[in-house]
Amino acid sequence: MLIANYHTHTKLCNHAEGMPSDYVKEAIRLGFKELGMSDHNPIPVSFLGKDLYMDNWCHRNMSYDVYKNIYLKEMALVKEKYGKQIKIYSGLECEYLPEHYDYYKSLRDDLDYLNLGLHFFKSNGKIINTYHEVDYKNVYDYAINAILGMETGLFKTLVHPDLFMFEYKNKDGKRQFDEYAEKASRAIIESAIKNDVYLEINANGIANSEKFGINDTWLYPDINFWKIVKEYKEAKIIIGADAHKLSALSCKAIDDVSNMAKKLGLNVRNTIEFA
Repeated sequence: MLIANYHTHTKLCNHAEGMPSDYVKEAIRLGFKELGMSDHNPIPVSFLGKDLYMDNWCHRNMSYDVYKNIYLKEMALVKEKYGKQIKIYSGLECEYLPEHYDYYKSLRDDLDYLNLGLHFFKSNGKIINTYHEVDYKNVYDYAINAILGMETGLFKTLVHPDLFMFEYKNKDGKRQFDEYAEKASRAIIESAIKNDVYLEINANGIANSEKFGINDTWLYPDINFWKIVKEYKEAKIIIGADAHKLSALSCKAIDDVSNMAKKLGLNVRNTIEFA
C-alpha cells in the first residue's frame, strides 16, 4: 500500500476522472501522508503543428486557460482546506522539447514540482511517438531527450522511464529488450542519479499492458529495465499510481509492481524528498 503518490491526474486533463479535492479526500481516507497532483501539462499547438499535435494526443491535455484559471485555483483551495490533514503538492507531468525550456520553466515557477514523462521525443528532426514508433535505431534519442530534461533541474521524477518498451522493435522487428535498449536504459539511469531525479515504477503500465499487450508479460514496467536499475544502488526509486481514477490510488496493480520491486531487491522510497 502506498503512503504517498505524486503521479495523479484529474478530469481537467480530459481523459481522467475526478477533481483535485476528490483525490485529496480519497488519499486522506486511505491514510496517505502526501499527495502530489500532476495533470498533463498544456502544450501549445505551435510546438508541434496541428497534425502532430493530434497524432500525439496532445488535445487530451488541459488547455492553458484551464491550467491558469481552474487548476491552479483548485490546488490552492485544497491546500488551504486539507493541508492540515495531508501534505499536498501541486505539479504537472510534462513532455520536454529543449527549444521550449523557458515555457517549462514558467510552469515550474507556478508549482511545487514537475514530473518528466516522454510520450513523444525528437529524433533526427522528427517527432517520435514513444508508444508506437520506438526501435533500435531511435531508442537512444529517447534517452537523450530524457537526459536533456533531467539536466535542466526542472523535474523531480522521470515517470514511466521504460515506456519506450511499449512497442519497441529490435533489428528483427520483434519486441525484445536488446543491447540498444540496454544502452539507452543505462544512460537514463546514470543521468537520473547524476541529476538527483527519481525513477518511477509505473503501476498504470499494467492496465495499459492488459489493454494493448499480451497476457503473459507487461509492456511496462519492463522487468529488464528494472533489473539494470538494481545494479545502481544510488538510484532513487518511487512507485507511482499514475492515477486517472480514484480507485487507482489503492489497487492490485500497485501491489503487483510492489511485489516485483521486492523480488528484484529494489530500494523503493515511500516518499519523495523535496528541498
